[in-house]
Amino acid sequence: MKGWDYRSSAGSVASTIAFEWAERVNRILQKVYINQGEKDQVQNTKDLAAKARPKELLDPLKATIDDLTQRFGTWNKPWGEINRFQRSTGKITEKYVDSAASIPVGFGSALWGQLPSFRSSRFETNKRYGFSGNSFVCAVEFGKRIKAKSILAGGNSGDPSSKHFNDQALMYSKGQFKDVLFYKEDVLKHVERNYHPGE
Repeated sequence: MKGWDYRSSAGSVASTIAFEWAERVNRILQKVYINQGEKDQVQNTKDLAAKARPKELLDPLKATIDDLTQRFGTWNKPWGEINRFQRSTGKITEKYVDSAASIPVGFGSALWGQLPSFRSSRFETNKRYGFSGNSFVCAVEFGKRIKAKSILAGGNSGDPSSKHFNDQALMYSKGQFKDVLFYKEDVLKHVERNYHPGE
């Protein structure tokens, strides 16, 4: 942890320890802000960082190491092996499953100031699966000709049988953007099928 550059990545063991540890420490910090003048979570975090006793930080760290070792046989696990993207079909009865296909993600939650945000949790699983965060990101450059890049979590289609259901997932996990086809001539160059209403 001493040599960590505070950047998360799929290959970082320090990210694994930090995010899993932070989740345990966060239980101390979480508090509903009710009355004016009360400390909010940001101030509570600053206070904990400045005044925490060693036991308040070391006990959750030891629990993190013990838990990782119990789940995976070792605490020395890269973040992407634990933190995964698995697109579901949206059925209420569907569950995340460790044995099903998933993609490593190096991002963390915006709770810790990270953008893009990828908030994950365990769902009766050993690994963590993303359930909240930036599902769509777009950057636009305005000028004589508009340029734009975007990315979706998963893909553009909600149909699991479509090739566009999960075709952007790997790009999303790596923070890679695709061109937005804004002008008609660009759209026509990439048409997969077309139709004319009324025919």
